[in-house]
Amino acid sequence: MLTALAAIAALVLLVAVIIIAAILFRLLAHGLRGLLFDRALTNDRTFLPLAYELPRYLEPSSGPPDTSRRWPGWDGWYFFMVPDDQNLPVKMVRASIMTGLYGLQEIDDYQELLLRLSTFDAVEHLVLTPTVVSKTGGFERTNHRSHRYLPKRSSLSIKRDTLDVAVAGPKVNQDQQSEQYGRIKGSWPDYQFEFINPEGEITVSLKYRARNLVWWADVPEVFTYFAAFGDFEGTITYRRGTRKDRLETLVRREETYALKGRGSFEHGFARRPFDFDSFWFPVRALGAIIPRFRAIRYQYELFVGDQDLHGGFMLARGFGIDFRNLGGLYVNGTYQRIRKVQIDYVAGEDDRVGTCDGQVAATFHREWTVRAVTDGGVLEYAGRREWPPASISSNMIYYNFSYRGTYAGKAISGRGYGEYLSM
Repeated sequence: MLTALAAIAALVLLVAVIIIAAILFRLLAHGLRGLLFDRALTNDRTFLPLAYELPRYLEPSSGPPDTSRRWPGWDGWYFFMVPDDQNLPVKMVRASIMTGLYGLQEIDDYQELLLRLSTFDAVEHLVLTPTVVSKTGGFERTNHRSHRYLPKRSSLSIKRDTLDVAVAGPKVNQDQQSEQYGRIKGSWPDYQFEFINPEGEITVSLKYRARNLVWWADVPEVFTYFAAFGDFEGTITYRRGTRKDRLETLVRREETYALKGRGSFEHGFARRPFDFDSFWFPVRALGAIIPRFRAIRYQYELFVGDQDLHGGFMLARGFGIDFRNLGGLYVNGTYQRIRKVQIDYVAGEDDRVGTCDGQVAATFHREWTVRAVTDGGVLEYAGRREWPPASISSNMIYYNFSYRGTYAGKAISGRGYGEYLSM
């Protein structure tokens, strides 16, 4: 029996190695194409052409978009902001609309898909508002996360020639009625964001003015993604309040707070011809044999400083190869390119998130250090995540964090938003 199991394990390992080698070859080819055709380093950083804010992947190719058809790719619009007033209960707002899914379990959360809903037929709505909730004798940190996959045909409203995209869904406890979950509209440099967390009864309304951009990738017909940094102003309303009574339930006293702060608005879009789960099966098999094996690690951080400093980086490694290791930084309005990033994770108060079968999916560190080489000097900071991990899938979290460090020898500090994937 043991001999048979060993033979099967050896066969699985051999097949995994062969397929991983093929994947590496394709990734290397893709990376070479990216080096040759990626326009991220040459694009304008002070102005966004209309084509980059509009949806890229729609069907049909002209005329009104048809949400009942399968589209050749996805578009995602995202924003985050941190309030200038650090005494407010809300510490960050992150919200987004995506016209499709990535197409890979562990990044998407297939358990959240409605019955029989294809990954090509779903849109994603997300609102994350980490909040300090007061209670008797102290406080607690609550993420207030709302994450839903909704039917594209009935939930998505989108225009072709102007940025105006919205998602609607059922009212909580009133399935026969619907309401708008989120809407993004505008044109460079002014945008408007209207979002709700239907479960938490939280409403966010923000106006935004962009200032400058950091480009992560711009490979035509493959993948484009940027972050535009700027200023936010608006309100957040907690219909249940942010205080708990002696029974540990929210007192249902509506609270509205004025928001003013900084952050970024992002648009990413990519071609997606199929789901990637079948291709990823050998990697999952290898992970079953070697539990600590992680084929991909991805970390994306955007930060705004207490000084006139903002920027971010993207570090993506697949099978030991860096496919994105870059970023950008604005200091007193001057752009500095981030050429290389190194991240070290500090062992300690780690969070371990399990899958539905009880297996440990990933470890999410609460502390890490960043060292980035830029054109203007070395950026170094220690980041810390105080809030529990806001899980997007079994292997991915979004998070807010604070940091302290130095840039070109001068002290810096601030707050930011990040994404971490380990699979």
